[in-house]
Amino acid sequence: MVAVFWYNTNSLVLRHTIFYAFIIFLLYMIAFYVPLRRIHKPKNELADYQVLTDTGTLWLPKSLTQTEVICPILISPKLNEQFADTLTKITRTDQTNINPNQIDDCPQFKQIHGDQPSVSDEELQFPLAFSFNVHKQFTQFARLFRAVFRHHNAYCIHVDYKADREFRKQVMRLVNCFGPNVYVIPRERSISVKWGDLSTLEAWIRCAEFLLNQSSVRWKYLLNGSGQEFPLRTNWELVRALKAINGSNIVESNGPNTDVDWVPNKSFSFNFTWFNGSFYTALRKEMIQFALRNKYATEILTALRREDHRPKFQHELFFSTLNYNSQFNAPGACAEVHRQTQSDPLSTFVARYAVWLPQPCLSERSQRNVCIMGVRNIPTLTNRYEFFVNKFIYDFQPLAYDCLEWWLFRKIQYERNSGHTASSFDPSFYANLYCSKNHL
Repeated sequence: MVAVFWYNTNSLVLRHTIFYAFIIFLLYMIAFYVPLRRIHKPKNELADYQVLTDTGTLWLPKSLTQTEVICPILISPKLNEQFADTLTKITRTDQTNINPNQIDDCPQFKQIHGDQPSVSDEELQFPLAFSFNVHKQFTQFARLFRAVFRHHNAYCIHVDYKADREFRKQVMRLVNCFGPNVYVIPRERSISVKWGDLSTLEAWIRCAEFLLNQSSVRWKYLLNGSGQEFPLRTNWELVRALKAINGSNIVESNGPNTDVDWVPNKSFSFNFTWFNGSFYTALRKEMIQFALRNKYATEILTALRREDHRPKFQHELFFSTLNYNSQFNAPGACAEVHRQTQSDPLSTFVARYAVWLPQPCLSERSQRNVCIMGVRNIPTLTNRYEFFVNKFIYDFQPLAYDCLEWWLFRKIQYERNSGHTASSFDPSFYANLYCSKNHL
């Protein structure tokens, strides 16, 4: 019996050893035969990787830990399923990847492929504003912020009131690194954000008020986000997409909401229909003014605030209701409601890509009914039209995040070298969306 057990155990070890030896050999062969354009990368963009197996840790040779070797394989639509399974087991040897102290070396930290991102004349004439609500995982947010930062845009960061002091300190160092067009809401004005209630919108309002009234940047659109996302578009692509939507807003609607458990139990001085949709939007500046000043908007917001003690996802009612009641005459509002369906590309909600349960989740891991992005999602993500993707957990299948960043940075580098956006980017897709063609 002992002999049989010993034989089975050693047989299992042998099979694992042969399998992972084959994977290393395969990586070597790909690295040798696949023609890759080698690009020097600053030290702060490198990561070392290891494979976690059932029998222990398999350390990968240095020559295989470069994203230029692994990422072209990962983003390929022909990614082999067995190989993809191995890539899910790869972790970073240094989970932080960016030491917060490196931000003290600000010029190097801000570099993308060894240089500052270039800014085209088209981008300079169409500045954008961004607001972020963050509370944890500084390294992940720092990398996101580096990807979206351009010196002519405006940025506002709301740090959750509950965030620990060290996290806020790190964010302040990030702000000092990137310059005067980045603003952080002071802690005494910060909101204690709770999932599923109006506090998420209240945090957005803090940033929107600042960007509208105090920012010196004459921005055209405000895009909001969180620290667990990553952009699918370069800044230049965002500008061309937002110009293509022809003055409309990008706001999701899941259709009229008549659920009494969601909407405030109150009568109003005007007639309207409640709509709900994603909190994440791209709103033209005039729409921001409308949302903060208009009598319809303020009465709706007051009603939502009266019930902010009840987690009813009030933040998902505000923008959609303003944008899909045409009698409000909100600037850029959609004249018709087209609920997003996979069979109708013109209904695509391009502000955000997310996979909601019960849709198939390739990573088999979710958080609050949202699928966490993993390595199997990357080939699809690089062909999506959305502006951002939600969401990532930083230490979960880290190659997914690292390779998506690698792919985006390659596009940014291409723009810098060629003087135009990638040929795969098609602004006409955004121009043909329903709301782009029919809005107020």
